[in-house]
Amino acid sequence: MKQSKNFDLIQKNTSDLIDLWMYNFARNIPDFLNGNNVKQLSGFKNGKISIKNHRPNSSAVVIGGGPSVEKNNHLKILSNSNYKGAIVCTDRMLIPCLKNGITPKKFPKFFVLTMDPYQITIKFYEDKIVKKHGKGISAIMSTCTIHETVEICKKSGLNIFWYHPLIDDFRKLESINKIMNMMCKSDKNPDGLPGLQTGGNCGCFSWIFSWAILGCSPVALIGLDLGYHVDTPLENIRHYRDYLKAYNNNKSKAGKFFKKITNVDLKIQVLSDPIFDFYREAFLDLVARTPKWVRTINATEGGSLFGNRIKNMKFVDFLK
Repeated sequence: MKQSKNFDLIQKNTSDLIDLWMYNFARNIPDFLNGNNVKQLSGFKNGKISIKNHRPNSSAVVIGGGPSVEKNNHLKILSNSNYKGAIVCTDRMLIPCLKNGITPKKFPKFFVLTMDPYQITIKFYEDKIVKKHGKGISAIMSTCTIHETVEICKKSGLNIFWYHPLIDDFRKLESINKIMNMMCKSDKNPDGLPGLQTGGNCGCFSWIFSWAILGCSPVALIGLDLGYHVDTPLENIRHYRDYLKAYNNNKSKAGKFFKKITNVDLKIQVLSDPIFDFYREAFLDLVARTPKWVRTINATEGGSLFGNRIKNMKFVDFLK
């Protein structure tokens, strides 16, 4: 993939988080040392050979927290459906899903994913409805998840499966990921835990998990907008203040990093900020590299995701 002009910013943010990741990692060691390996959920029998020639027999719906999911009433539509595939929701959407009737009782193949090391993830699990349905939920947890979130999941009875977020090139001797994996080897997991590509955000990671671990296809996306309504004021955009601060409150210079993208499939314009734009580029690059059997359906009915090997479709049509 051609390096994005926002790549350096993303890399700097990644480097700035190393201390936090390692702090969380150290406190989670007793939990993941003999914990469940995410590979236990694999839909493949023979590794890479099986992945290449895989014939999927189940689909998945990935649920992100973008504005389109509420605008298009997608949670209620899914809740009222007879969908039989996997539900793969980002941690931010766990409580909204459960409260809208998307529960493991109705949808037994129910997964929630966490990749960020931040304290905010605590709120995504801190509700009595999570404990009510906890035993039916499989939580895919990064070894660098803040420990308080892990404790809440344990108390609520969620089934935790562990993985490492890819921080650097594990093939290099000085790799942080390589050291992390050496530290988590045990009798239960003699090879340690797998490092998974995340695409930099939980929505993309949920899509990767759906096909690369579960072996699902097609994978439908809802709530993965990676953009804003075209008329959204810059002041209301999540990352605008960071750029304004970086350019000494010069609105003209900061504003140049925000652009309008025309979604040619839906014939709409979307306002993209630099971070979402990088995530979008990374997602499109990953889609192009997937095995031929992987079909990606953008059912958000909005947003900035379109391009090679992404089919746009209304969510109700996908469910049919």
